[in-house]
Amino acid sequence: PNRRDKKVQQELIRQYGLRSVRQAGSDKFEEVETFLKTEPYPVVLKPVESAGSDGVKLCHNFEEAKEHFDVLMSSQMV
Repeated sequence: PNRRDKKVQQELIRQYGLRSVRQAGSDKFEEVETFLKTEPYPVVLKPVESAGSDGVKLCHNFEEAKEHFDVLMSSQMV
């Protein structure tokens, strides 16, 4: 797997019994919608592959998260 894939990194950490972040990941909003509706805010949205803070945003509510998800999906940062 790609070393920049944050979702894969967290899944590996969890497999070894270490604390990891709660997460959801998909390129389809319907697949992360329930997560975004049930997690406490703020939440951090990140593209799967990026360097540093490129494309990362702290979202304070569901609407802001949906909007940033759409931005990420329409950009090169997916």
